[in-house]
Amino acid sequence: MKRVEVVRSALRVWLLSLAGIALALVGLDVLSSGRFVSAFGKLVYGSEQVPTFEPRDRIFALLAVVGGLVLIVWGLRDLVAPRKLVSAGEEGLRLAVGGPLAKATFVPWPEVGDVSSEVVEDDGQSIRALFVRFENPARLPSDPWSARWVGSHTLMIEAINWSRPVEEVASELLALREAATVQDETMPWE
Repeated sequence: MKRVEVVRSALRVWLLSLAGIALALVGLDVLSSGRFVSAFGKLVYGSEQVPTFEPRDRIFALLAVVGGLVLIVWGLRDLVAPRKLVSAGEEGLRLAVGGPLAKATFVPWPEVGDVSSEVVEDDGQSIRALFVRFENPARLPSDPWSARWVGSHTLMIEAINWSRPVEEVASELLALREAATVQDETMPWE
């Protein structure tokens, strides 16, 4: 049977790693010689005296280095071994809505209702989202990560930076659910 898998877009992960590299380099420059930051200061302030660094700036620089390294490691991990945000097969649906370090939540097909996709307005932005209705939402977290409950049984999963279009994912998930439902309804003597 066919499988459906969705991971985070590689472009987003790559840009996250690049931001981490820039942050770490600026922090290291402030901690060491400050050559590049001073040159940028002269560019901004012109011939005026460039403000000197205070002791607390070293703390911010250290935080920038640590934050940059975390972004680099997280980005590289996602590039090498991407986490499946949505995964489905003949047995059921797996959703990564428990948090960045939590395991994906498994829901068998008999407990999955309707699956659809829509464009919703959120704080003035149009966001593509996957809507999944569950017969028993107790399996899923009450405060899901990158998703929210719309009503008591419907979960809206934000499809921001997915590797595949959400409309395609919704139609494939619906086809998988229908195939699993038809398979379950066959009689043992058939």
